Amino acid sequence: MRSAVLYNFLLEANLMASLAIVLMIVLRASLRRPLGNGALSFGWLLVALRLLLPLSLPNPIIYSIRTSNMPDAAIRPIAGQIQVRLRDMFEGLSMRGQDGSLVGNAATSLREGMFDASLPITLSKIYLVGVVLVLAWFVIINLRFRRQLKADRIEPLTGKLLEDYRALCQTLKVKPLSVYLIDPLPSACLVGVFRPHIALPLTVAPKDVMHVLRHEIGHYQNRDHLYGVLRLLCCALHWFNPLVWLAAHLSYTDSELRTDERVTASLPDPDKEAYANVLVLSAARHSAPGLAVLATGMTQTHRKLKARVLGVLKGKKPLRLMSITFVLLSSMLLVGAFATSEAVLNPRLTRLSPAPKGQQITSDQQALSFARELLRRDELGLRPRSDLHWELIDNRVSPGEYIIAANLPDENRALHSVSFDERGRLLFLANHDSSWEEGYASAPDFLTQVQTDQLAQDVLSWLRMMNPEEAIGITNWVSDRGRTGDDIYINFHFMDEDARFMYGEVPVVSVSVQVTPVTRIIRVNFRPNPLDGNG
Repeated sequence: MRSAVLYNFLLEANLMASLAIVLMIVLRASLRRPLGNGALSFGWLLVALRLLLPLSLPNPIIYSIRTSNMPDAAIRPIAGQIQVRLRDMFEGLSMRGQDGSLVGNAATSLREGMFDASLPITLSKIYLVGVVLVLAWFVIINLRFRRQLKADRIEPLTGKLLEDYRALCQTLKVKPLSVYLIDPLPSACLVGVFRPHIALPLTVAPKDVMHVLRHEIGHYQNRDHLYGVLRLLCCALHWFNPLVWLAAHLSYTDSELRTDERVTASLPDPDKEAYANVLVLSAARHSAPGLAVLATGMTQTHRKLKARVLGVLKGKKPLRLMSITFVLLSSMLLVGAFATSEAVLNPRLTRLSPAPKGQQITSDQQALSFARELLRRDELGLRPRSDLHWELIDNRVSPGEYIIAANLPDENRALHSVSFDERGRLLFLANHDSSWEEGYASAPDFLTQVQTDQLAQDVLSWLRMMNPEEAIGITNWVSDRGRTGDDIYINFHFMDEDARFMYGEVPVVSVSVQVTPVTRIIRVNFRPNPLDGNG
């Protein structure tokens, strides 16, 4: 795995997931009752998916945050912004610490290392070592726990308790899991991932056994033995993020509350009180399986136990509409959280209008009509407004040339302008309906060379159709890129066969093409002024 790929995944996943974790903390503190523990558990599942899946969906507006000074094009915009912001922060610290202080020297070293090719490799190695150590810790703890359970196993469930258990499973419509009596064992737990079974303390009172088993079956129905694996994977892959560990801890608590909610949903009030008493009796035990162990447990701290007992005795059903709304909105947010890569562009001028009919323009009225016809061409992507004031400019650059301006009503500026000769050959065209001429900034390479070549050939074919005499000798071209806001542009400068594009040399024609959100020609200038910055 390349360091840039790993960097993209870790930065994007932790940024998006951390925001989601903070939101989940707020929701569980303020809207637990109307949302319900099931909806909150679903929210934690979405957080885990964002942390674990290395997906990056195309986002058509992500170009607007890409920095133009990233040395590695494989680094996506969000990760690039974080890297640049960190570098700028360290640069500010180093400037304030130019007196040779320890902080200033450290900041200078960090700033210089931000774009050092060896730093990402070193950080990747440190990260992978951390992942291996955390995973090894989890494996050792779980192997030790399973070995201890096997050593302390007394016997499987038998007799009347086994019959009652099978009847309970039949009532709950679930396949009976194996149940083993263990001594010592502080709390009943659901153990295992692929072949889960229930470990039951030998000391549980017979009258409480069915409530305990009902609780563990609830964990099985909620797939908590699988969600436990997701928690450990999240903590292992993102071991450096304390919010991830906090989220794992909170989601574990919410899984217990969700199970209580499931178990007591169909119980009458006396049975709810008996179930709550079982929870209270379990409070004296503090050595139940922890977060790192792939097993559930009824034992929790007194503070959490109070919330569980109150939820059992006074719990109200969540608001169904609010829960459904939360599920839908959170799912949409998850899709948005994955939309971190630039959309794959394939800009082509495929919708070309037919070549303009050959005609001799002999009057101003013909010139105005021809200008309206030109501006309605598909490749320009324009729909000229009906309230425009079309004006023929008197001061023609050369004999036989018509210059038409389409002005906005009550405004002293042109929305579109076009010029052509008396034979209808295009000489100049400009669309001023966007702010692309203002605040224009350079943009990084967003097209491959093949894509740029294809678009250049499309433009050249269009030029030969619009003015074949001027475009006939064009063979060479260069391009530069820019953007304003979310809109991205590419400027082509076409030249004769023998021309070399140098500063001050005049190309045959310059064409500006808007690439996003739609591909269209927005400016054409045959024999442009070489000092004109945009062609």
